[in-house]
Amino acid sequence: MNNDLPTWARLTLALGAMLAVRCGDGNTPAMSGANAQAGAGTGGTIAVAGASAAGASGAGVAGRSTAGRAGASATAGVPASGAGGANVSGTGAGGSTAGQASVAGAGGASVSAGVGGASAAAGAGGTSASAGAWPTADLGAAGPFKSMTLMNSGPNNAYMLFFPTELGKDGLKHPIVTWGNGAGSTPGGYTLLPRLATHGFVVIATNNTMATGALLKGGIDWLITENGRDGSMFKDKLDPNQVAAMGYSLGSLATFDTAADPRIKTTVHISGGSMNKSVVANLHAPAAFYCGNDSDIAYSNCETDFAMTKVPTIYANFPGGHGGVISGQSAQISKATVGWLRWRLMGDKTLDAMFVGPDCTLCKDMAWDKVQQKMLDVPPP
Repeated sequence: MNNDLPTWARLTLALGAMLAVRCGDGNTPAMSGANAQAGAGTGGTIAVAGASAAGASGAGVAGRSTAGRAGASATAGVPASGAGGANVSGTGAGGSTAGQASVAGAGGASVSAGVGGASAAAGAGGTSASAGAWPTADLGAAGPFKSMTLMNSGPNNAYMLFFPTELGKDGLKHPIVTWGNGAGSTPGGYTLLPRLATHGFVVIATNNTMATGALLKGGIDWLITENGRDGSMFKDKLDPNQVAAMGYSLGSLATFDTAADPRIKTTVHISGGSMNKSVVANLHAPAAFYCGNDSDIAYSNCETDFAMTKVPTIYANFPGGHGGVISGQSAQISKATVGWLRWRLMGDKTLDAMFVGPDCTLCKDMAWDKVQQKMLDVPPP
């Protein structure tokens, strides 16, 4: 282990080595070679290997207090071509959103689809979501899109991509999310990333186990180039005006480093308080901090960062320590992250209530140890 690293980074590296796992979101089949087929069901994931890499199957994490989800009918997905490498394709089952029903227990979210899945109603303490042309979604569950994972893609084939299999459906332009890993871990260890793809985001995640701001920026550059390149599967399917940078632990520090990029409309920092406090000034857009309680090695730096921010910020502490996003609190963090990104990048105004004002639903969610806000008395522009 590199003794030149700060103590927290060495601890994170050791933690990443112990806890990093490769798991999917929803129904993720094992994969081998170029083709993989997803099992039927809403939010199932198609995982495609770049070059005969083997994938691992994993069970998705159920949304909090949500029960009675009816299975969605399956229809054939659209084959997708790999970007930035050899052509690969996968045929998967696409979940039907129409007629899909979910009945919540106490404190859960009740979601009922109308024609085309266009309406949603919140149960007691639940959250409803609708974002104009974007399909409604239960924030605590896989979204209405089937997701695909493409390995060894992006710049120099050094990234993983997570994206909806049916890109550009109904004329939608997908927001871009660039991701930085915790020290010693790789993108396959985070169920959050394929979960975001099921909600319509295109995620590019460096494979580097020591994420940097330059690597996160490189992911943004590549996807925006692909959006304009003839022959790319992303051609005219992305929204270059809706970009987020986010990361965990060391990846959060990389997010601070790249946050000054004017293309970035929001940042998300998970258990990763800055070491060099000058980078907090890079934040120019609304930010979300999700950190553990005082058992999280990043806690004191998260506290200081929040105190220093000069942008609209939500800061929530989940119960538990530094490894929450890859262990017991992963579903809780995913729900809050999906909500924040839908709100900031998809224009989902129904989610004002989740983040704005002292009575915001996240503020009152007892699953969090503490929730604080800054400059969120009214929704930021």
